[in-house]
Amino acid sequence: MAKVIIMPKLGFTQEEGTLVEWHKKTGDFVSKGEAFFDVHTDKSIITVDAAESGTLLKIVVEPGMQVPVFTPLAVLGESGENPDLALESHVLDVAPDTAVKDSFLKESLSDEENDAKVEKDPSLKLTPKARKLIDDENYALDSIVHIKGTGFNNGITAKDIRTSPLARKVAKNSGVDIGLVSGSGSNGKIESQDILRFKKAGDNKKTVISKHPYAGTRKIIGDRLSKSKFTAPHVYFSDSIDATKLIDFRNTINKKNEYKISVSDILILAAGKALQKFPMLNSSLTADQIVCYGSINIGTAIAGSSGLVVPVIKNVQDKSLREIAAETRDLFGRAKNGRLSPEEYSDGTFTISNLGAFGIGDFTAIINPPEVSILAVGAIKKAPVVFSNSQGKDEITIRPMMNIRLSVDHRVADGLLAVQFVEYIKELLEEPVLTVV
Repeated sequence: MAKVIIMPKLGFTQEEGTLVEWHKKTGDFVSKGEAFFDVHTDKSIITVDAAESGTLLKIVVEPGMQVPVFTPLAVLGESGENPDLALESHVLDVAPDTAVKDSFLKESLSDEENDAKVEKDPSLKLTPKARKLIDDENYALDSIVHIKGTGFNNGITAKDIRTSPLARKVAKNSGVDIGLVSGSGSNGKIESQDILRFKKAGDNKKTVISKHPYAGTRKIIGDRLSKSKFTAPHVYFSDSIDATKLIDFRNTINKKNEYKISVSDILILAAGKALQKFPMLNSSLTADQIVCYGSINIGTAIAGSSGLVVPVIKNVQDKSLREIAAETRDLFGRAKNGRLSPEEYSDGTFTISNLGAFGIGDFTAIINPPEVSILAVGAIKKAPVVFSNSQGKDEITIRPMMNIRLSVDHRVADGLLAVQFVEYIKELLEEPVLTVV
């Protein structure tokens, strides 16, 4: 019996997914457990394996399309089965999302109803609305086939049909996006004068280079951080670190060992040691409880292929510097390509946001909920500092300095605790041998 394959819900907050790639094509046999397709979720690209065996009868969603979770993606079954019957039955009976069901059925039925009225042409790609428009207004196909579609995969949309050939030419020469123009002709048809009017009005306005939907990963990050900023009362504690010994420590290890460590690795180790000493900052606030954790799971915020992602090193308290370095190399590399699994960027208890690689000297980070603190780390830069020489006299010298700033949820931690934490981190980084003893 044919089975409908749906967009999986691979994360608690996931509402949509983008089909990245099919590993099979229509007509191929798919074995259970075999890589079937790739999905871009909230944070990463995940390869979904086939849950059962069968022939790929039909692909509904093409690569690059973003759809809500539970949307039908394809039909798997035995050769010769009718995939459309399986799709219709599935969407009518079991689609958990009414909006998905209505949208999908509307598109399917529009195609089905209009196929009888619009002569099929393999080179003619029409959206459901375009097909309905052709049927309702009795457009001749001869006037349609030469239109260059602006829809998905160059499909012809209703907007394309409602635009005169001269208007399309004027729009192309003027660099005007037809999708932004309202038509003044019969039934809203866009004429050349509409393009010229829009162009003239646009010349007197600020220039728009592009527009992007506020959705997907960017919206998830924005919503989470907005909630954190306006729900948790943030307080901040800053200090400067003399990174002279930190740099020497790293260079000494990297010269004498095959594996290489980074400043980020030492930061994670130092933070883990500090959180053992001040466990209240290794906690979360949920409902009416402050939950302190024995596991120290430190996330490091980095720029991934689709926005901010925070791969998490689990149980830092049990790991050596070498183990942390090996794990960060693996996680950071896959995070930048969007190839982390959900469990690899979840369950963090503390976050480090290190912008040193970008040359940013000082910044403030927003707490990553439900955690109660985050450490912002700036770039190491040479700066003049005052220190006391062996005779007790003040002198000015140039030292490599690094700024850190701890953001704390004041509902959980008071100022004294935060100050003690920052000063202990400072001690560990200025005497980094303390991190490994």
